[in-house]
Amino acid sequence: MHITKHADLKRSLVLFTIACISISLLNSCHSRKKAAARLSLQSKKTNTYRRPATTAQNRPKKPAEPIRKAPDAYTLRKKYASILGISPVKISNYPLYQFIDRWYGTPYCIGGCDAKGIDCSGFAQKLYRDVYKTDLVRTALQQFRNCKRFKNTAEAIEGDLVFFSIHSKNITHVGIYLANNHFVHASTSGGVMISSLREEYWSKYYSGCGRVPKS
Repeated sequence: MHITKHADLKRSLVLFTIACISISLLNSCHSRKKAAARLSLQSKKTNTYRRPATTAQNRPKKPAEPIRKAPDAYTLRKKYASILGISPVKISNYPLYQFIDRWYGTPYCIGGCDAKGIDCSGFAQKLYRDVYKTDLVRTALQQFRNCKRFKNTAEAIEGDLVFFSIHSKNITHVGIYLANNHFVHASTSGGVMISSLREEYWSKYYSGCGRVPKS
């Protein structure tokens, strides 16, 4: 009986010792995991890049828009000689073609007189003012009445006005003669462009040319 109790006590001590060791091991493992987690979090905080707040001082500047250089005289002569079907040597009025090149493609706008939109008589008026230093009256009909008129296009020279009566008995459209039956104008369909008097549409509505004394 005494021996049995002694054996039971010894077994209990062994089990208690095993339990204590197991708990100690579990606590040690848990502590290591927590320490590792803390180290990982600290590492992330240390390595995380924080973008500084954008202010007026450190805001990146946009690159400046490239300035469009005006084509040189040789380039303009070559370009517009090809459009007009003439030799480049016949193009000598650089300011005229520089003006045309700057306005080419500007959309049509009735009553308009700037780069956002311009009409035919406004374009003629602006071209005469900038290139020939001459003031024209505003409308196509007024311009027709205030010039020396002639019908034969063979007499036309660079800078003469070219008039049209489109679906009307009165003058409704005006352009500026260039060369080889071509003229520049602000068209309702294509904006500022170069057209030919030989085209069926323009020959149909052609009304005559006009010459204005230039300054």
